[in-house]
Amino acid sequence: MPRIVIDIPTHLVYETSLSVRISDINFAGHLAHDAILTLTHECRARFFHSHGWTEINVEGKGIVVSDVAIVYKSEAFFPDDLRMQLFVDQISKKSLDMVYVITHKNDGKEIARAKTAIVFFDYAERKACSIPDIFLKAIENKV
Repeated sequence: MPRIVIDIPTHLVYETSLSVRISDINFAGHLAHDAILTLTHECRARFFHSHGWTEINVEGKGIVVSDVAIVYKSEAFFPDDLRMQLFVDQISKKSLDMVYVITHKNDGKEIARAKTAIVFFDYAERKACSIPDIFLKAIENKV
């Protein structure tokens, strides 16, 4: 099976800092694979919050994650400070990819890349819907 490759898109929309918590450490003493997904969720939730939204309310529409991929680059340990960058790519009528690049804040060494495919969802109707214009405008205004 070929290895997963996650390219870094050019469209950076958000950046935040997080720290590795003791609960993020696995039996080998480094950042656990499942914690990477939790960090991406925290980054995404902070991005939504920075615009006054939640993941279930962007003008009445929410999101669902339709797939996830993670590529590991190096280790992180408790209590490392991390830089989380959020990029968007593959924007279509109802979905987009969010790509996360996680690096050590002190030296910039890359820890991991992750991608989540995001589908906008109308929870009242229980079906996929168009990406709200306000969301598209917000991500277009970022560099």
